[in-house]
This record gives sequence, C-alpha cells and structure tokens, in this order.
Amino acid sequence: MKFSPKAKKEAFIVFATLAAGVVVASMLFVFKPAAEKQQVKEVLSLAEFVRAKKQPLSMTVHSQGSVSAKININLVAEVSGRIVHMAGLKYNGGFFKKGDLLLNIDNTDYLLAITRSQAQVAGAKQQLVKAETEAAQARYDLKQIGRNPSKSTAYALREPHLAEARANLLAAEADLKISQLKMQRTRMKAPFNGRVVSKSVDIGQYVSTGTVLASIYSTDAVQVRLPLSLYQTELLGISLDNNQSQLQAVNVELSSEYFSTRHYWQAKLSHMEAVLNERNRLVYFIAEVEHPYVRDARYPERPFLTPGMFIKAKLVGAEKKAVIKLPGASLRRENELWVLDENDKLIKKTTEIYTKDAQFIYVKSGLQEGARVIINAIDYPLQGMQLRSVSAMHSSATRSPQVEAVQKTTSE
Repeated sequence: MKFSPKAKKEAFIVFATLAAGVVVASMLFVFKPAAEKQQVKEVLSLAEFVRAKKQPLSMTVHSQGSVSAKININLVAEVSGRIVHMAGLKYNGGFFKKGDLLLNIDNTDYLLAITRSQAQVAGAKQQLVKAETEAAQARYDLKQIGRNPSKSTAYALREPHLAEARANLLAAEADLKISQLKMQRTRMKAPFNGRVVSKSVDIGQYVSTGTVLASIYSTDAVQVRLPLSLYQTELLGISLDNNQSQLQAVNVELSSEYFSTRHYWQAKLSHMEAVLNERNRLVYFIAEVEHPYVRDARYPERPFLTPGMFIKAKLVGAEKKAVIKLPGASLRRENELWVLDENDKLIKKTTEIYTKDAQFIYVKSGLQEGARVIINAIDYPLQGMQLRSVSAMHSSATRSPQVEAVQKTTSE
C-alpha cells in the first residue's frame, strides 16, 4: 500500500512528537527532586489548672419561710359586763404599748360588790373584837373562882368562838380582794407592746367571762420558721441536741423584696423544733428578730418586718478549718475532679464535696493540698492521657470570674 507524501509527512510529525514526549518524561523521572521527610508532631490538649489550697471557710446554706409573731394571743374577758369604752382596740391593725388601756367594761356592779365586801370586813372585825373580849373575860372569871385557865377546856376559854371570828374576818377580807380584783379587770390593759390583728367586740356589747375580745400579737420580736435538711445542719455545724452555743454561732441574714428593692435584717437562731417533719424529713429552726417595728436610722427606707411577709434566709455556719474552694467548672460529674500529675498526665479523682453554689465547689476530702486541678473542658478525656498544662494565673486566655475569684482567695 502506497502512502502519499502528505500522509508520510503527518505520520512523521506524530512519531516525532511521541518520541519527544517519551524522552521528556524519562528525563523528568530520572532528575525529579527528592521529597524532604518531616516528622509529624503530636498536638496535645491544653489543660488550664488552679492549685488546690486548704483554708478556713464557713459554709453557707439558704432557706426561706414566713414571718410570724413570737407572741400571739387571744384577749379574753375576765369579768362579765357591757363594754362602755373602746381605747386601744378601736380598729384592726392598731398599735398599743404595754400598760395602755384597751377597753372598759361597765364597773357599776363591781363597785357595789366592793362596798358590800367592805361592810362585811367591818362586821367581821367587830365580831373578832367581841370574841377576843369574851375570851379575855372568861380567863379572868376562871382566875377569880380559883381555877387554872390552862387546865380548863377550850370551850370554857371561848377559843372556838375566837377562831371562828378570825376566820370570818379572813374570809371577808378575801371577798373584798376578789371584788377589788374584778373591779380592776373591768379595765383591760395591754400585756405587752403589740398590735391588733382583729377585734371581736364593740361598744355596747355585753360580754361574759371567757369571751374572746380580740386577737393581738407582740411587736417586741418576730420569728421565722426555717426548714433545713440534715445535710444542711451538718454544714452549719449544728447537732440535733439543740445546743445553744452552736445555734448562736450561726449568722443569719434575712431578706425580702419590697417595691423592687431587697432589704436585709440580722437575726439569731433561738431554738430548733423537737421533731423532724415526717413527710420531708426536714428539721425546722426558729430565727428571731428583735424590735422589728423600730425604725433604724441606717435604713430609713426599710419596711417593718410584718407577720405574713415572705422571707429568704442565708445562714453562715461556724468556720471549718480545712476546706478547698474551687471553681464550679472543675466539677465533672457528681464528685469527680480532674488533676494533673507531675508528668502532666490526666488523673481522675473521686472526692467528697461539702457543698456547691452558683460559682464554687467546696471540697471536704479526697484532694491533696497543692494538687493541680483542671478547670477547662478537654475533648475525649482518658485516664493517663498526656496534656499540655498552663496555670490559670498566667494563662493568656480569658479567664472566668470564678477562676479569678479563686485566685484572689488563694493569694490572700
């Protein structure tokens, strides 16, 4: 088969191009640059830590309750009669001082009873004088006839008559005192500084002995019933034997919101109730505030601590000597912490926690002083994994207020 000169020329060009490509490829393969081998570096997770330091701290617990009067009584009529005057019991909510007149009951009958009793006393005195005279005369008569009075009978000496006259005088005087006492009870006076909760009677109403006149309470002190769990009482250092020294060592701060402003009062634990609540197993403590209706010049806008007011309470217990305070972020699950050993390896520690709040945890045991506690999150944490450590004190990363507060506490 014969090819034309044009076809031969094109075939030659194709062959030459292929040959040139093979030569170039061979040269590139032979003279290619050698790749530089580099060692792959392992990237370690960063662990930011704080040092554990034991220090004396007081545990704080929170509770709440309602204000109630320390003394709250029903005022009861001690005599019968018609009410003729209302003084301190004019209206509900009124204040009164100890000894103030609250109301008057008509005393006409009792004035007459006193007059009658006074007459009975005068008559009994006259009878006693007569009996004493007759007894003296009897002794004299016996001596005149030569008889020894000491050997005579008591009747001959008129001793029973004398004893009866003396007893009648004592009875008459007792009746007089009773009449005078009833007279005093027609004027009902305040037994303490207080306030009227509700009155049940008014002017013109007849009341009998035992009738409830009003409900009143003392303004000298109020109390708040605070429920605490057994765990909280342990944090405060209080045992269940009502130890007064332990109760007095607890600082109690009460607070309540009034017109969008929170106000505070200092209180003292007076006692704890005798039994635990059967439903929730809580023990109730009574916190008292004295003179809740006295205006304090330091807090002119603070309202009176009125019964029925809802109160929040912060209780700070006795100081515990060896507590480790850490940021809340250091707690992993339940009571587990992560620490760094001397080789910067992660160690998981199970500790005993006193308590925790919004910012911190308080470790009781299971952590040595000086241990480096990890406070940041680590991806896929494994026991013994190698980490890259940095102190939170010198970290250039932004630190949380929790960490800064702990650092400040530690440095102090």
